[in-house]
Amino acid sequence: MSLSGFIVRKFRSAALERAFRVDYAQRYAGQRRIAGAVSLLLWVFFTRRDWWLLTQVAPDILPRVVLLRGAGIVGMAVPVFLLWGVRAFNERWVVGLLGVWLVSSWATLLTLMELYPAPLAFREIFPEFLLVLFTIFTLLRLRAITAAWLVGLCAVSFHLTLFLWPRDGAQHIGAGWASRGSVLSIMYVAGVIFCVQFELAARREFMFRRTLRAARIRAERASRLIARQNERMKEVLAEKERFFSAAYHDIQQPLAAINLFIRSARSRLADGTDAVQDLAVVEQTALDTLAMFKGVQEYSELGAYAPSLSSVAIQDIVREIVDQYHDAARARGLRLVVSARERPPPHIETDRSLLKRALSNLVSNALKNTLAGGVVVGWVDLGQELRIDVWDTGVGIASSHREAIFTEYYQINNPARDRSKGLGLGLSIVQRIIGILPKHRMRFASVEGRGSRFCLYVPVSGMTPILVSEQHDEPVRQSALEGSYILLCDDDPIILEGLRRLFVSAGALVDTAASLSDIEGVLTPEGRVPDLIVMDIRLGDGPNGVQVAAQVRQHYAWAGALPVAFITGELFSPRLIQDFAAPFVLLRKSSAPERTLADVSHFLSRERRKASDLAPAP
Repeated sequence: MSLSGFIVRKFRSAALERAFRVDYAQRYAGQRRIAGAVSLLLWVFFTRRDWWLLTQVAPDILPRVVLLRGAGIVGMAVPVFLLWGVRAFNERWVVGLLGVWLVSSWATLLTLMELYPAPLAFREIFPEFLLVLFTIFTLLRLRAITAAWLVGLCAVSFHLTLFLWPRDGAQHIGAGWASRGSVLSIMYVAGVIFCVQFELAARREFMFRRTLRAARIRAERASRLIARQNERMKEVLAEKERFFSAAYHDIQQPLAAINLFIRSARSRLADGTDAVQDLAVVEQTALDTLAMFKGVQEYSELGAYAPSLSSVAIQDIVREIVDQYHDAARARGLRLVVSARERPPPHIETDRSLLKRALSNLVSNALKNTLAGGVVVGWVDLGQELRIDVWDTGVGIASSHREAIFTEYYQINNPARDRSKGLGLGLSIVQRIIGILPKHRMRFASVEGRGSRFCLYVPVSGMTPILVSEQHDEPVRQSALEGSYILLCDDDPIILEGLRRLFVSAGALVDTAASLSDIEGVLTPEGRVPDLIVMDIRLGDGPNGVQVAAQVRQHYAWAGALPVAFITGELFSPRLIQDFAAPFVLLRKSSAPERTLADVSHFLSRERRKASDLAPAP
């Protein structure tokens, strides 16, 4: 065994050492109490033995021996009694009590050794010394350092007493006492070694139990976390099931309506009558369906959105939103106004497009749930924050619905699933945006039947706002596409033909392809360089749209990087095409045809303007 097996080291952490001492005292409090009580009973037994023995041998010293035994009982009983108190869990306090117990018993025995006749002391008292040592080293569970110095003092006092023993006839039994002193010394060394081993084992067990307890706590926490995640998964599955049920109904209805009105339009055209009204219903129904999918798309994209914070003038955003929904509000007989303020609001620190989307959804939601009156948008300067309010005089929100209104696909006043009210993603998108933007928060208050107020709290910025508008910096003119040559690629023949007709209606020249092999047939050395590539990101088998666009650019590398308009119906982040070299733009198949033409025209006009600015002067 190495030397480390005989050395007790404290824990490096003072807190851990204190915890060990508390645990040590708690674990052996009961054993120490029983050992103390048993020692008192044995002491009473030895007192009766002294009475019986000395009555026959030395009755003259009996009163003093009994008195001394009684004093020893009192000196030992007091600490034993105190061991039954609440402070028995304090190791320092317990060591003090056990020290008093040991000193009382040891001093009594040393004095008895002086009182007893020498032959009787040699035979009757010495075993009691050994019994005390046995009790100290085994039953009272003293730590090694405490046992070493406390019992060491007692052993020294025993040898000192033998050395100074001033009694007649002591020389005749000195050898016997000396041998007993050697036995006591050997027992002391063995007892200290035993205490060392026991304390080392106690420390290892303490760390094992502590580690086990910590592992159990971690396991319980993990179990609770898994349980919460399972509950959340159940909630998510329930939400998704509700969504699919609602979405199936919401999408089936407009598709059925489109089929019916297309059939009606065909019948009218066959009879030579006007079918404009039927086609208008088909167009509006299709727009409602696209709006549903656009909501799903926006909600999905927020999961990977990284906000770009800047100083923004909130009144510009509010003005744009009011202009956007003014006609829709007037068509429903509602007022949409901005609350008048004497001073303009301070600039705020936010992501402009995200905040505008959140406010836009709040205004749209307010208009959808307001039958009479109107909606007011305003703000209040709170110093470090700006509170932006959206008030309405709508139906309000019952208390039973207030926790659920931010849940995806949840709608309150739409039992018939009116598709013009969307899929119920508006408020969930707002909550998700507020969660993305730092230092932004939201509150709302509502009275059923009287309306609601949603409040966005946005941090105030001390910087000058960046004058940015999401509107195009010039009027959108489809004439930018007139005469342009567009290379169009989509693997869906119906979408491909629809896009071709859309761009042809704007005056563009269009070549179509469904795959890379079709495009290779169009790419001739003497052919015209496309002004724009419109490419579906996901094609059929083979290269995807990003790879095909890169090959087309490579074919016309001498003409510079061709503008590319990626168009997709997938729910994915624009970051997936961030490695593609500019210029490019991402379009959505869910956008209205007019919006698609406007976005493409604006993109192409901007790239032409850049090219003309870079061209050398004649």
